[in-house]
Amino acid sequence: MPTTPSRAKRWIKSGKATGFFKKGVFCVRLNQEPSNKNTQPIAVGIDPGSKREGFTCH
Repeated sequence: MPTTPSRAKRWIKSGKATGFFKKGVFCVRLNQEPSNKNTQPIAVGIDPGSKREGFTCH
């Protein structure tokens, strides 16, 4: 689930999360159970074009 940069910074500072880089993108891993178990639905689209294929996730 996405979060705001300020919330992620607070989590890292308080020890609730650990920050790391994955393929050049900064990520946050929680060190404890999340307070809420809500999830977002994910839709994936594939566009087989004539010269290139396009992939999108929303």
